[in-house]
Amino acid sequence: MRPRLTQSQRDALKWLSEHNGDGVFDRNGVLLAAGELAPFVRSTWNALAALGLVQFYNPAGKGRGRLRLTQGPEP
Repeated sequence: MRPRLTQSQRDALKWLSEHNGDGVFDRNGVLLAAGELAPFVRSTWNALAALGLVQFYNPAGKGRGRLRLTQGPEP
């Protein structure tokens, strides 16, 4: 069963997909992907992470946090 998403959540997934599916948070907590700042607030990304649609990660524990698309929620 697919999770129900708000319009903002659907738009955020589409935006991230169109911007290489991976980004880094700037010092103000705004996602930067493919050279553009995302027009979505952090709570949108948090909700998508709770659904398993995106993943927060920090490679090698260095630098700022990152976000990437996942294959979707685990069954």
